[in-house]
Amino acid sequence: ADLIIAFIRDMTHGKISDTWARVSKSAIAENIFNLTRLGEQYRSSLQNCLSTPTLWLALASLCVLHPEHVDALSSTCAPVAKATKTENADGTVCTSTAEVTRPTCENHDDGETIALVQCDECGQLCGECDRILHLHRRRRLHHRTILRHQQQAIKVDLHEGCGRTKLFWLLALADSTNLKALLELRSEGNGTGLRCDREGNAECRFCGSPAQTSLLSPTPVCPHPDCQEYSKEACTVMHECGHVCGGIRGETSCLPCLHGCSPAPLLRQDADDMCMICFSEALSAAPAMQLECGHVFHSHCCKTVLSKRWPGPRITFSFSFCPICKMSIKHWYLANPLASILQLYDDVRRKALMRLEYEGIGKSDASAAAAARNNQDLATYAMERYAYYVCYKCKKAYYGGEARCDVEIGQGDDYDPTELVCGGCSDVSRAQMCPKHGADFLEYKCRYCCSVAVFFCFGTTHFCNACHDDFQRVTNLAKTSLPHCPAGPRAVQISGTECPLHVQHPDTGKEFALGCGVCRNAHTF
Repeated sequence: ADLIIAFIRDMTHGKISDTWARVSKSAIAENIFNLTRLGEQYRSSLQNCLSTPTLWLALASLCVLHPEHVDALSSTCAPVAKATKTENADGTVCTSTAEVTRPTCENHDDGETIALVQCDECGQLCGECDRILHLHRRRRLHHRTILRHQQQAIKVDLHEGCGRTKLFWLLALADSTNLKALLELRSEGNGTGLRCDREGNAECRFCGSPAQTSLLSPTPVCPHPDCQEYSKEACTVMHECGHVCGGIRGETSCLPCLHGCSPAPLLRQDADDMCMICFSEALSAAPAMQLECGHVFHSHCCKTVLSKRWPGPRITFSFSFCPICKMSIKHWYLANPLASILQLYDDVRRKALMRLEYEGIGKSDASAAAAARNNQDLATYAMERYAYYVCYKCKKAYYGGEARCDVEIGQGDDYDPTELVCGGCSDVSRAQMCPKHGADFLEYKCRYCCSVAVFFCFGTTHFCNACHDDFQRVTNLAKTSLPHCPAGPRAVQISGTECPLHVQHPDTGKEFALGCGVCRNAHTF
């Protein structure tokens, strides 16, 4: 899919030929514009909408949207074409079209603001005037209809890497990075931002279902458990524009309005954008927070991703970066979960730099060049070079070999965290503690090969990653079948005479403490 997307984008940017650029951009535009031609049976039924290839072609086209399509496809400000039929003297019918100016909002009375709604009592109104004028209970029951030109209008834009199109009955977003999409069918009332249903009842601020206000929740929230949970931490401040704040309670400065009313320069998302963490709901569907980098996400999604931390046994910190700009996640609301993460980060960073220094490559030209090529400092280079794990007992980070070994083995999520035990907490051979570093850097040799152990199982046995994955076979090998030093992962005999660990140790099959890893490397290298 990535190759296909890259290929089509090359076509649209003219890298193949100008002819292919015109043809491909025209096809993409046509696929998106075809959404406006779908009949009522597709607009009113989600199942019917999902069953038509027109929708899927439009979503695929949004993944390869060219910047030129944004202005060319959006028709919200274009004039309306009106067709008239006249019968000639010979009996033939002649059809002619003429451009008709779109109706303007009678409340603005500026001759420029486009009207979207026809109210039987208030006249033609734009979306904002319609929302404000019908907040009062007496006016909520006014009969309103969407003007015909608005039913055919389409808005297309590129928003934070996502292609997005809006119609009065549909919101569709597609992200080409992970090939996920969000689709929302809107009723006639929701299409113009109305917050009341046809009977005049209030709608839930999160899901749009019928709802009621209360003393605990002054903004309408439905009885659904998720919405009730969201309301506990949702801000209830009303912005000057009339929209309720979409942020969290307790903020000294409210989240800027997500409905396009705020001039905040850092706000590059709106209420219709989907959360780039969960990819399942729009930002308006739950309380959201704006990180220091300026990007907005659901508050509960941020807390979830920080609580789950990294996938697999090896410590990585990519989860603590903004999914959009890759800057560190920072927000006062997340101070508690971030505190332990930053403490662990400092511990891993310190140990990785110390090991890099003791291995004699901390200031070498090779490591500096490798770090420079990847725009990294030595700390980032060291943390990516070495694999560290969290001890289940003492909760400290301990060394488990080089990270490239993890990549080659392909260690996944299927592991028992209770088996991740550092050398100090699994000192079955009672190794001598280092007077300088204590047990923080105590390492064990894998019982079945010449590698540094990562796992401690059965209360007796140390394994490296590879031997742990194949433990059923290696633990049943007869002593006579075990390889002698040098022994490779999975108890495989390797050629040569020098031990990869550069130490003398007992025969394979016996527990052996390598001692302090830092001091050992200082003498070895």
